[in-house]
This record gives sequence, C-alpha cells and structure tokens, in this order.
Amino acid sequence: MEVTFYQSECGDSAKISFIGNDNKNHHIFIDSGYERTFRDCIRKDVEELIKNGEVIDYWIVSHIHDDHIGGVKKYIDYIQTRELKDIVLNWIYNAPRVDNRINLGTATISEAKSIGQGDILYNYILSQNKHPKTNYNNDSNPIDIYGLKIIILSPTRKKLFALREKYDLSKMKSFELLEGDSISEAVAAEKHDYHFKVEDFDLNRWEEDDSIENGSSISFITEFEGKNILWLADSHPSDVVKSLVKLGYSSEKKLICEWVKITHHGSKGNNNNELYDLIDCNNFLVSANGENNAKLPTKEALTRILRNQYRNTDLKYHFYFTYDNNTLKSIFNTDGEDIYVKYNFENIYLSNKINRFKIN
Repeated sequence: MEVTFYQSECGDSAKISFIGNDNKNHHIFIDSGYERTFRDCIRKDVEELIKNGEVIDYWIVSHIHDDHIGGVKKYIDYIQTRELKDIVLNWIYNAPRVDNRINLGTATISEAKSIGQGDILYNYILSQNKHPKTNYNNDSNPIDIYGLKIIILSPTRKKLFALREKYDLSKMKSFELLEGDSISEAVAAEKHDYHFKVEDFDLNRWEEDDSIENGSSISFITEFEGKNILWLADSHPSDVVKSLVKLGYSSEKKLICEWVKITHHGSKGNNNNELYDLIDCNNFLVSANGENNAKLPTKEALTRILRNQYRNTDLKYHFYFTYDNNTLKSIFNTDGEDIYVKYNFENIYLSNKINRFKIN
C-alpha cells in the first residue's frame, strides 16, 4: 500500500493506492485541497491513472470547506471542458442540500450567488447517477473495497442534520467556505502560540471547536492487511472518541495506527487529551503550512500528543509537516534542542508538492 500526501496549503488532500484481493490496483482519494491543489498536484496523478486505464474506486470528500472540496470542483471543471475524463466510480460525500437539484442554468441572480462548491459537486454526481444513496455517519456499516475496509467515525446524525438545517435549500444561504468566514472562539487565534514552551500549556483546559461544517466532517479508519490509518478531517474529537470507545478501544487497548492525519490542521479546538488517550501511533501528519490566517498548526495541539499521560515515551514520535518553511521550523525554538530528546520526537518537513510513503 502507498499513501500520498499532497501539499494543500492549510488544507487536506491525499490518496491511498493498493493492490486489492483481486490482484488489481485500486485508488482512493481523500479530500482535494483548493482548486489550485488539483491543478498543481492532483491532476498529474489523475492523468497517470487515465493513461494506465485505471480508475478511482472512491473519492471521499469530508465536508464543504474550500480547503477540502475545492480541488474536486476543479476536477469537475476539467471534465466539463473535456480536458479530463471522469474516472471516479463512487463518492463518499454528505451533500449539505439534497432536497432538490439546484438548476445552475435557471437560478435567479440571488440564488446563483448562493450556489457553492458543495452544490456543484452534488449536482454533478447526481447527473452521473453516482450520488450516494445513503448518508455517511458514525452508524454506517464498514465499507469493503477489495480488502481495504473503511470504518466511519463521524459525523453523528445530529451534526449532519445541523449542517442541512443551516443550509436548507429553501433558505439558499451561502456556504461558509473557510473557518475565517465565521470562526469560533475555540479555534480563533490572533497570532501563533509558538512563543509558549511545551511545559507552559495547561492541558486540563480545553474548549471544543463549534463549527457546524467541521462537525459534519467524515472521519474514518482505513484498515488494510492489519495496517490502520486514522483520517480525522476537521472533525470534532468528542465524536471520534465516542466512536472509538464504541469499537472497544480504550487507554489500555489502543487503536494501533501507522499514520494519524491530525484533525483540522492542528487546531487547538479539534485535538484533545481523550482522543490521544486511545491512539497508539508514532507518525503524525500535519497538513498545514503554518502561514495562514487561522495560525495553524497550533503548538498546543502538538503538545497534547507529546505530553499525553498514556504515551509510550520509548516510542519515538515523528511529526510530518506537508511544508518546509521557517514558520514551521520555529514551533519548538523557544524550548531549545533538548526538547526533542526529552519528549523523544522529531519533525520532518516535506518540501515536495507530492509526497509518497510505502506501508508494508
């Protein structure tokens, strides 16, 4: 199995490729960053699949924020201009408006202003009869894709309902494309918290992100040949914790993972102690460039991983950052070099637009 992480600024975009139990190549795309992410990174891989006569078995779109769904919009644009052909067989996506198809051609001026990427994706896959026939939430059955299993952890039905209530078709309310449109106090930041030392954070104090869009995120485990990867999108950790506990995991019986894609780019409001109490992993992917309005990743989120009370300190942790820049390299400067020895971890900065990792 090979996992690919694409540079998406402060966004998510990844791909899993594996040889299934039918001895054929299979591919799952996970989110898509911004429109420019598809143009600059993902398109090359899609063109290669087309050249090889292969398909995308599933494309998982976690939620409607621009830094997750924008690249899919560009993919559809290229299909409609016949620059690419559609090779996606199935979509895992919870559309925010599903009551009726929005007619882009006859929408009034006021309606047209409200149509967002979430509607465009739904309209397109509906026109191709590829729209999901079910909602995806923490009650969904596991999905088997030629031996790779997807176990959905969030959203809850309640939080998916909240999203659809907010964007009810009759209201034609514009989508909030970014957290900056209506950022919660739990995740808002005026400046980076990198001037604090790892020991300075009071980890007993925590306030969860209250974004309806983030709460609707599809987070999940992929399981293949005994190897797990935890994909957390921008989910609310309290929902993920409840799902993991329901699956039988605890601080004594942790979910063993090869990788964890840290939730919401390392936001302090989306990473809590209870989440990392349940996880046994030493590779953590931070999909953020550090140079964004939300000031992500936060040092507090990384500290919760390093200082977790149930952590095995004999296991060296690796923080993989999807960018290599001075901002990210400054996160632990105030602590000095000894911090890496004390907490047994290292930072790895990825300078390529496309980064591939083999999982054996």
